[in-house]
Amino acid sequence: MKAEEVHKCAKCGLCQTKCPVYREVLNESEGPRAKVQLIKHYAEHDLASSKNLNRIVAKCLMCGNCTAHCPSGLRHDALFMRMRSQMIDDFGEHWQMRFVYHLLTHGAQLNLATKIARWGHSVALRNLAREIKIGTIPLKRLPAFNRQPFRNQVEAVIHPKSASRGKVLYFTGCGTNYVYEDIGSAVVHVLNRLGFEVEIPQDQVCCGLPMFFHGNLKKARANILENIGIFDRPDIKAVVVDCATCGAALRKEWIHVLEEMDSNTANAQRLSKKVQDITEFVFGYFDLLAPLLDQDQPTSTVTYHSPCHLRNDQGIQSQIEALLDSIPTIIYKRSADFDTCCGGGGTFFMDFPEISKRIVEKKIKNAKATGADILATGCPGCRLNLAGNLTESDPMRVLHPIQLISNMLP
Repeated sequence: MKAEEVHKCAKCGLCQTKCPVYREVLNESEGPRAKVQLIKHYAEHDLASSKNLNRIVAKCLMCGNCTAHCPSGLRHDALFMRMRSQMIDDFGEHWQMRFVYHLLTHGAQLNLATKIARWGHSVALRNLAREIKIGTIPLKRLPAFNRQPFRNQVEAVIHPKSASRGKVLYFTGCGTNYVYEDIGSAVVHVLNRLGFEVEIPQDQVCCGLPMFFHGNLKKARANILENIGIFDRPDIKAVVVDCATCGAALRKEWIHVLEEMDSNTANAQRLSKKVQDITEFVFGYFDLLAPLLDQDQPTSTVTYHSPCHLRNDQGIQSQIEALLDSIPTIIYKRSADFDTCCGGGGTFFMDFPEISKRIVEKKIKNAKATGADILATGCPGCRLNLAGNLTESDPMRVLHPIQLISNMLP
């Protein structure tokens, strides 16, 4: 196992203060500093592989806070990803994860699985105890799957009514394609009103981040190369993404995974320069968009949760706050912990529900303290976790920022 970068760690502990898991458990062995040292000893054959070591490495949200704040430039996320891959070699994978990875690399089977899951979700709500939880989220609070994948609902190319400013490719991600069709519709609507031709490649596949963050680099590599072949095109203005996690994958992590696999990264690096989060892209054209907004709509108070993969991996935060603050019918209120992790972390909310619950309850409490009607966030995973942990009586809605803009456009 390659682990030379562990020697960059100065053991200063700054990463501990930024780690949402450590701040909850206050256990040195489960913070990022200790993980780095454990990996060092494992790589140097001073520490044997064990289920306890596997558990410690798994108890991480992969939020990137430690990497973003490390004064020594240590890439904790890459190191932890590599260690998780080693743990798969040592202990194998749960059959559930192998099944999920299979679906994420076989689009037709994933489509069928989501149809079955939609039916099963409906049956469960009718016939089973409504108190059943998936991790921290009650079954009744889980969103239903789209009736059909979003990419099947729209044309592959959607032309604007006005003169075209150019073509953008839309990477929909799994969240929008299978669960949050409302986000996809909002993205297309806003881009068309700005005058852009939107092309949605129908054969795109999962970005691969769920696989490589859990350590399965080989499965992820196949998806990465397939997507690069689809999206690396010279005739486009941008590749827009509505998911913070997918954006981090396309913009940064694909390059790192290919480097880990000793693969050529030239195409991934070229593509990464064209990738933009939809809110970042719209912010760049807001002067054209502002005159189109309906200013007679009722005023809403909005607060914002900054997704870790948008903030840490892509450096996008102030742009979205400025965008929200510029909308005339929105009163923007910053939450006290708007820029901390929500505790979802992919499957973390299922694997470590007690820790996840404590983290997300603080987020929701602080969001409510702003008096906001709407909690905006640019990550479907964060939306799932935040909305899922609200109660039935909570009036607050969780939406993507692009939906707020779309709702104001004719």
